[in-house]
Amino acid sequence: MTKDLTLVADVGGTNTRFALADNHGVISDSSIRYSNTQVDSFLEAAQSYVATLGGEKPNRLCTAIAGPVSGGKGKLTNGDWVFDADVLVQSLDVKEAHLLNDLAALGYAVDVLPDNAVTQISGGKPYGDQALVAGIATGFNISMCHKGHVIEAELGHASLPSSVMDVLCDAVGDHASRFHKVEALFSGDGLAALHVALGFEATDPAQITLPASEEGAQTVALFAKTLGLFCCELNYQYMPLAGLYFNGSVARAIIGSEVAAEAIATEAAKDEIFSNRFGQIPMYLITEDNAALHGCARYAQSRA
Repeated sequence: MTKDLTLVADVGGTNTRFALADNHGVISDSSIRYSNTQVDSFLEAAQSYVATLGGEKPNRLCTAIAGPVSGGKGKLTNGDWVFDADVLVQSLDVKEAHLLNDLAALGYAVDVLPDNAVTQISGGKPYGDQALVAGIATGFNISMCHKGHVIEAELGHASLPSSVMDVLCDAVGDHASRFHKVEALFSGDGLAALHVALGFEATDPAQITLPASEEGAQTVALFAKTLGLFCCELNYQYMPLAGLYFNGSVARAIIGSEVAAEAIATEAAKDEIFSNRFGQIPMYLITEDNAALHGCARYAQSRA
């Protein structure tokens, strides 16, 4: 009997991950990561992966993209790759191809992630079925999920709330104006820009988040405080009583510091209106790099 296989992919601004999935989810040990600089297009990367399968042929494709998706087409926000579902169907000889925003894919993944892929960092017990995923990496975005349904957004391009801007103005003065939108602060580039705004020498986010960096610790502390304030706003806006999930390289680097994680949780838990109901919202860190692949597998299977 021919296997009913789905090729799942997660395309970020830097790397692309592939795996195979069946009706039970992502197949263990099938994942491969490519640097986007190694290939000229997503199609080339996909064809390269399929060539490693030893004759196994996926019937469909589901791809998460770090960028906007509409009408079966998509484009990387931080890259020049473009995606067309119809072209991919023909080029990869599959029956169907689905394109998802990467945060939407994470929304579909929340309920099917392995237990060891998620760590709770604060809050109480989950309540209800409404959760929120926030991705902080090359850019920023969120998706809201409820009982297997996902509501997409492009929050990274929205303006920062006044609660965050007030803290920035106090900390960096006129330099706060450079953080004109959410992902201008909550991203890798945003962390680096915040470091410079505090008067430190320009460096990359990996250096800033090193435990031994005293200057980096000051930047991380401010980043964590503002992120906590922003999470407080997200709690009121989206009511993610089942949990607020963080994902992405920057989120992992920041929350990897216990001091920073506690600062985020402290600010996010401030709730003087609803008897601390929102202050008890559990917060989680997604620790698995392949998380979006689980969401792609779930989405494709639901439409098979």
